[in-house]
This record gives sequence, C-alpha cells and structure tokens, in this order.
Amino acid sequence: FMCGTSVLDKDGVSAAVVIAEMAAWLDTKGQTLAHQLTEIYKTYGYHISKTSYFLCYDPPTIKRIFERLRNFDMPDSYPTSCGTYGILHVRDVTTGYDSSQLKKKSVLPVSKNSQMITFTFQNGCVATLRTSGTEPKIKYYAEMCALPGQRWGNSSLSTEPDS
Repeated sequence: FMCGTSVLDKDGVSAAVVIAEMAAWLDTKGQTLAHQLTEIYKTYGYHISKTSYFLCYDPPTIKRIFERLRNFDMPDSYPTSCGTYGILHVRDVTTGYDSSQLKKKSVLPVSKNSQMITFTFQNGCVATLRTSGTEPKIKYYAEMCALPGQRWGNSSLSTEPDS
C-alpha cells in the first residue's frame, strides 16, 4: 500500500480508483464487478494480456537489440516467425514502416527518438516491444482477443455455448 508523499505507480493507483468508482456505481444497480465482466466478455470476447519489462542500463545495447530486429536475416528485414508462430505484420513506429499498410508506411506518427516495434502474429497475438521514455527499460506488451462466444481452452480457442 502507498505511504509517504511519493506515488510509486500512478497508473496503477489511477486504475484502482476507477475500478472502485465502477464497483460503487454497479452496487447502486444491484450488480457486481464479476457480473459486469461477464457482460463485457459476452459483448467483446475474452482478452488476455501480458506486460512486463527488462532492465537495460546500456543505451547502445538497447539500440543493438532493436537494430537486430530491423535487420534480422538481412538488411531491412524483420523476423517472419518467433519459434513456431508465424508473424503476419510488423509495425515499426521508429522508422515509419508498417507491413499491413498498402504503401508499407505507418499511419501512426513516426518517433525516431524512441524504439517501438509491434508484431502481429498469424494466431492473432499482438506483441509490442518499446523503450521507456523515463527509465532504463525495454517494455513488452502481448495480447490476444477472442471473438464473443469463444474462449481459450488449453492451448487454442474453443467455442463456448451461449448461455
């Protein structure tokens, strides 16, 4: 819990306040957060995400990591798979490249002063690697979304009966 005058993780604290506000509002309607989450799953499908980071105190090493991803097998080539998982598209906001676009140009603004590459896998997973603007971190975000009416089984999506 938070003590003192510094906020250790302002994003987490802000999210907790929003969830508390939502829980209070739902309670006035006789509903719970669990019920609301079930309704969200029915409307938007199941979502799963994994986020974390690696510490790296050497900026040249960070630059080499991202340059290696941009020049994987040869100059100006990105990986086409990660293990057995095929990569469908790559978006590199640092260089302005996006293989999903007709002219291969990112529709997101180019940010040459930071590193950020997103991989969209054939199985629907989307994974982004980026540097932090304030800390010596390489952050990663991976997410998958199932369609409404589907959920994850042991290792793949399975159809869930409507209830």
